[in-house]
Amino acid sequence: MRVCLVPLKIEDRDPTENLLRFQQRLEEIAPHQPDLICLPECTFTGYLYQEQDFQRFAEPVPGPTTTAISKLARENQTYICLGMLEKAKEGVYSSAVLIDKSGQIVLVHRKISEQPPFATGTDVKAIQTEFGRLAILLCADLFDNGVKAKLDRRADILIVPFSRSFDGNSPDSERWLKTERQVYVDEARKVGITTLMVNSLDDESIPEASFGGAVIVSPDGEILAESPHGTDEVLLFDAVNK
Repeated sequence: MRVCLVPLKIEDRDPTENLLRFQQRLEEIAPHQPDLICLPECTFTGYLYQEQDFQRFAEPVPGPTTTAISKLARENQTYICLGMLEKAKEGVYSSAVLIDKSGQIVLVHRKISEQPPFATGTDVKAIQTEFGRLAILLCADLFDNGVKAKLDRRADILIVPFSRSFDGNSPDSERWLKTERQVYVDEARKVGITTLMVNSLDDESIPEASFGGAVIVSPDGEILAESPHGTDEVLLFDAVNK
């Protein structure tokens, strides 16, 4: 199985431009024929949490964004996992949607470890695919032991989209390498499942910008592959097997 993690560089509140940027990156990725493409939390809007942003950018699932990504999944015969602001009758969730290569939505995870004004999910589901059993957590879910306890331990792959920053200077390669990276790896080791982590990349001029990068961790906590901190460099990896 070939996975592709895309720490997409985005402009907050510009979903049209961010979707176009992903389409351009997809043209570069397509010749590698990935089986699964993973995108960050709130992929095309940025991580927004004000009511006016919810009104403007949140969408139902299915909706316009999932329709656009379903078309790309079909055209490229790949699974795509994206994060988005999901509008539902009870509120707005930070959600992750997994779309299969036929363009069907096969799994939706609503972030559980989240703060108001977001609504919060309750369940962690898994889906059986031709590549094994896949599950999703979102960002802070990975650091919440109660959420991790809900995971299906039969899962072969855990996808974790992030929109993560440091307090103060972000990105910060020295801080990542000296301290923070190991924290993420330790949380992945606790679940005992091959974990795919991908973070969005904001403009560094934004306070506490999301710091980009991607990392793949084995069930026993070994870093299998990593893209550079503070970049939108795509991470391709072949050795994730059922």
